[in-house]
Amino acid sequence: MESVNKIQCPCGTFIEDPGDYKVLYLKHEMKEIDILCPNDACYLRELGYVKFDMEGEKAKFKEASFYPPFVTWNSGRLGFETADKILKEHLKAIVKNIDWERIGKATESESESQ
Repeated sequence: MESVNKIQCPCGTFIEDPGDYKVLYLKHEMKEIDILCPNDACYLRELGYVKFDMEGEKAKFKEASFYPPFVTWNSGRLGFETADKILKEHLKAIVKNIDWERIGKATESESESQ
């Protein structure tokens, strides 16, 4: 795949594989997981999010999205249809790779301690 067909963060970092993104579960109370640029020096840092609901002790996927600046940047570079297709594939892979059981346990223990 040539670099023209790769997703790119506005900071300049190319993201070839959905596994390259960093995912960070900091927003326990919001039930949200941040999708971060793999470049630690990125000025945007957050590229999107994954939201979930709790059903008992289980975390259940609700929605995932990339933020408009990231989508617009790639749409301008690759064309909307190409960027949309690749970004949707990346979101699906990110959601699939999240350890939902672990997220459920972390969220449950967080709510018990309050």
